[in-house]
Amino acid sequence: MTSRDPIHCRERLARLMAEENAQLAMLESLLVREHALLEARDMEGLDEAAAARQQCVGHILRIEDERRALVRATGRDGDAAGLPGLLTWCDPSGILRPVVQEYRDRTRRCREQNDRNGRLVGARLQRVDENRAYGPGSGDTRGNGRLLTERA
Repeated sequence: MTSRDPIHCRERLARLMAEENAQLAMLESLLVREHALLEARDMEGLDEAAAARQQCVGHILRIEDERRALVRATGRDGDAAGLPGLLTWCDPSGILRPVVQEYRDRTRRCREQNDRNGRLVGARLQRVDENRAYGPGSGDTRGNGRLLTERA
């Protein structure tokens, strides 16, 4: 039984972490590709990339759910605080330490890349909004591209 056998638990956790790291590596590459597509304004490519990203994130969430269930099966909380306790119990020699560090590093890089993509999208949307507000023929510009105000 996994909840009573630390060796079996460590092996299962190692498998889950390896799967998750592989999916995070895929997500990272998808996010890098998505950034290139955003820069190129390739809407068709972005649609395909978004579908692939969603599928990858779905796999990651499934693995995280399995990992949380494993942590709970040993009587620990399934949140982030439960994993260190599980590692102390099932991996006292630190065999999984490099895998856990890889997970942290990959997660950080994915978050940074996702934020980078979000900033690019935000900047593009802001430019679109500004062009609508101040562009030729918009609002009270009377076609000259400047917003007219009541101030002198």
